[in-house]
Amino acid sequence: AVITAFVIESYKNLKPDSGELAVKILLHMSQQLNGFTMNPPFLNSTVTNFSLPDFTPSRVDIITNAVWFASLMISLIAASFGMLIKQWLREFLANLETSPLARLRIRCFRYPGLEKWKVFEIVAALPLVLQLALGLFFIGMSYFASTIHPIIEWTVTSLVVVWAALFV
Repeated sequence: AVITAFVIESYKNLKPDSGELAVKILLHMSQQLNGFTMNPPFLNSTVTNFSLPDFTPSRVDIITNAVWFASLMISLIAASFGMLIKQWLREFLANLETSPLARLRIRCFRYPGLEKWKVFEIVAALPLVLQLALGLFFIGMSYFASTIHPIIEWTVTSLVVVWAALFV
């Protein structure tokens, strides 16, 4: 939920600010109204035509959003695989009300499928995948903090470096 909130807030920086654009248009209209001169029989404006400014998002905004979207996607992928594995294991452990011999036969039948589909390896990899998503989120947070204030950037980046050092 936290990642989603940051992504929703920061992706706005990838598009032009409509409020700022409206202010520029209103300012131009005001300049046009002030620039009219009356030369009978003509009404002339000395203000040049208005063109929309080109918008290019900053490199920091692009990097921040790229790693935050990647972090969000990796987290969702890990959650998806976690649910899938939970379903596989629930089916593997099903039929507890049958006799021990029947349970053994079912287990012997299903176990090769778990090995074939690498379920145990996927289960072992899920925490690492979530740590990768967290690391990407922290990198995005560092970039995002760099746009706010140098002290905030230093604080966030220092904490990310400490986390990474402890993790490694």
